[in-house]
Amino acid sequence: MKKVAIVLALLLAMVMISGCKSQDQIDAQQQVVAAAENAYYYDTRSTINVTGKGEVVLEPDLATVGFTVYSAAKDPSAAQQQNTQLMAAVLDVIRSKGVAEEDIETGNLNINEVYDYDKSPARIVEYNVYHSVEVKVRDLNVLGSLISDAIGAGASSISGPEYSVEDDSAAYLEALTLAVQSANAKAETIAAGAGGRLANLPISLSEYGGVNYAVRTYATDNAVAMAPMEEAAESGLAAAETVVPKIEITATVSGVYQIIR
Repeated sequence: MKKVAIVLALLLAMVMISGCKSQDQIDAQQQVVAAAENAYYYDTRSTINVTGKGEVVLEPDLATVGFTVYSAAKDPSAAQQQNTQLMAAVLDVIRSKGVAEEDIETGNLNINEVYDYDKSPARIVEYNVYHSVEVKVRDLNVLGSLISDAIGAGASSISGPEYSVEDDSAAYLEALTLAVQSANAKAETIAAGAGGRLANLPISLSEYGGVNYAVRTYATDNAVAMAPMEEAAESGLAAAETVVPKIEITATVSGVYQIIR
């Protein structure tokens, strides 16, 4: 009924301008006819909404790990000098593993005062220095030894590693294709169950968010136990066992389909 009413309205518009002979009005009449012929209308009562999801699993090619170097002394200059020496040793280890300079980023250098509040007035008894560095490791084969050797060189704690894929754009497009196929299959199944079939094309397809969704997995179960720095230096640390997880790239679409008989 909606389509008939619209077509009648278009025809009425044609009649209203048919008595005019100007070229502009003739062009307007032709546009009305073209609109009536090309208009696509559908009854929302015969539509279904489905969601499709696609997944592509990749091997990670990048690991990001952070190290913190800690030192303490009663004199701030001594604490900072000790920290500088330890950080230099850690950076030497990182570079020896083939990590490029652009993949090494040092963080802020923090010096904290430690007070003895049992005294009145409270007085400074020690200075603690913290310095951090974040490293992108592209050769995952050296990751375990890099972590262990950095601890042996003076790193007091680590964060990560966080695994990822440096460029997942192609994988996301593949996942997006799978998501559309999933939505189409769901819609076809629902239409067949309702005793009908789908129109040739979906009425609409929407990508959720329009960005890459990559599930980043943290290898928290394989973190290296932090041995005291003196113990690490004396006994050495075996190469850390790092289990590299899979990276799941996901895409999701929402589709509206029309059922016809």
